[in-house]
Amino acid sequence: MRVLIPYFFLVMAMLPLQSQEKEAIDSLRITLSLVKNQEDAATLNLALYKRLMGVHSDSAQLHLDRAVTFTKKDLSSTLTGKIIAAQVERHLIANNYDSVFHYVHKALGVKKHLGPKLLIDVYSMQGTAHYYKSEYAKAIAAHRRAEKVCTSNNLEGGMAKVFNNIGITYIKMENWPKAKEFMTKSFDLCKKHTIERGMAFTLGNLGIINKHQGDFKEAIEAYERSNKLLDNLNDERGMARNYDNLGALYEELGNHSFAQYYYLKSLNAAQAIGDESTMTSALHNLGNLYAKQGDFAPSIANYEKSLAIAEKLDNRDVVRDNHLRLANVYERSGSPLLALQHQKSYTAWKDSIINQEHLKDISELEIKYESEKKENDILLLSQQKLRTDAKLAQQRARIRRLSYGLLGVTIILGAGIMIIMQYHKNRKQRQLIETIAETQIAERHRIARDLHDSIGGSLALAKNTLQCVSENQDEKNKNIQDSIQALSQTANDVRRIAHNLMPGELVKFGLVPAIHTTLEGLKKTSLEADLYTFNMEERINPNKEIHLFRIIQEAVQNVIKHAQADQLNISLNKHRKYLSLMVEDNGIGMDSDKTRSGMGIENIKSRVSQLKGTLNIDSVTGRGTIISIQIPM
Repeated sequence: MRVLIPYFFLVMAMLPLQSQEKEAIDSLRITLSLVKNQEDAATLNLALYKRLMGVHSDSAQLHLDRAVTFTKKDLSSTLTGKIIAAQVERHLIANNYDSVFHYVHKALGVKKHLGPKLLIDVYSMQGTAHYYKSEYAKAIAAHRRAEKVCTSNNLEGGMAKVFNNIGITYIKMENWPKAKEFMTKSFDLCKKHTIERGMAFTLGNLGIINKHQGDFKEAIEAYERSNKLLDNLNDERGMARNYDNLGALYEELGNHSFAQYYYLKSLNAAQAIGDESTMTSALHNLGNLYAKQGDFAPSIANYEKSLAIAEKLDNRDVVRDNHLRLANVYERSGSPLLALQHQKSYTAWKDSIINQEHLKDISELEIKYESEKKENDILLLSQQKLRTDAKLAQQRARIRRLSYGLLGVTIILGAGIMIIMQYHKNRKQRQLIETIAETQIAERHRIARDLHDSIGGSLALAKNTLQCVSENQDEKNKNIQDSIQALSQTANDVRRIAHNLMPGELVKFGLVPAIHTTLEGLKKTSLEADLYTFNMEERINPNKEIHLFRIIQEAVQNVIKHAQADQLNISLNKHRKYLSLMVEDNGIGMDSDKTRSGMGIENIKSRVSQLKGTLNIDSVTGRGTIISIQIPM
């Protein structure tokens, strides 16, 4: 029988120390030298143990021992639980299985403080220790407890580890269908969650299973895929185990040279990293190969070396198998007494490892597990039904909400359509009003032009004719002089009406020159008026120009009539989005609502409204008035 080296998922993987890992360790050590708090010191020592275990085991043990000393003081229960779990791990790696069980018992005493992931690790390490002691029923029971924690906390990554470890136990018992079932579950979960190390381990274990089921091609493929992943992970321990298993596969195929090559490669790799478990397997398998070739001396030597390491590790299966192989080799080589001695040892070990009661325990455990599984399935179905009912109720509620929502949306859409229709109606009305206003302005312009050019011209001609007649008549002809004077007054009135209808300066030159002309007319009065403009070089919309000019005229007339002011300032500023007009005087101000609601102010308000602008009047009795207007551009 060849020794099998499957892959367990342990709490930590022991890998070569990388440069970034060394930096992390140095950083932890520096921090540790500075802290004074016991909790922090214990935490840092525990972190250093985990970083160093597998690369500097002596230093790692020292840091864990320091962390342990703090557990005798006042540490948090959570940190104490982590330190106890680390002690379980330490003794498992050192193959001190009785110590493993001692610290597992301590860890389970504070399991409510461990958290689900650490509790899974504790159960898994307990199962692994039972496995190495060939206590397979207890091993499976421990792994099943870990599985329950995974299930109740929905930890599929932890479940992958548990399924792998259960599968390994079935490998050891040579229950290949069960082993493949759990190993395939483990691989699928590792692949789902991209756990590369787990994929490498389960592929290696599937290689062992496929080999024993006679699927050699699939076994080689599994080992090669496993080695590729392990090489990427720099996992020399894992690769050493794969080499050993590949050697066993090629030995099974009858290719002894390849088998010897891989056994020796495994042994050398294991010796380089101090992996005694793989060393004892490779040595045992080399002993098998040499015995098969009839080369008894190296066969016995390798068996004896394997036996010594297995006894040191308390690996009972390997101890038993080495005694059996030594009994056969000594018998074949003519040493019956030594053969008998090893045969007796083999029988003693065999009886202590597996007997009918032991197999019965495993069978009962499987029955118990299947019963619990069925109960859990029934409970799960009940919970699923409750969830389905709840989901249906939620769907019905959602449908009601959707119905209400659709009704609300319909109402909103209807209201929106009405608002849009009203908006377009108002817009058309505004456009109509603007068109009428533009038509009125154009008509005013035409009437003013006709008054000025036609009637005004005719009146001027009549006046000149009368003047000529007057020069040829007696200067005292009063009737003619009165007619000339009346014609002159009528002509002036026509010009004034034409100017009021459409100021010629505004039409020809724009708003600013028209305002200047208006203010020029105030020079004969005691009112000093100034105009300040900004960005008004280009003309604006003619309709806006007329309204603004009329607003300024109204404002100036109000100042002249009511303000008793001697200073008037007009500011006209054009911005990107709006135009601002401010008319400010230093008069007596507005002292009553009557003044604020007079005809002039009402005219200003009306025109500002037509321009969709805003009007603000700031007036205090005795301190003047400020009219501020903003219209959109």
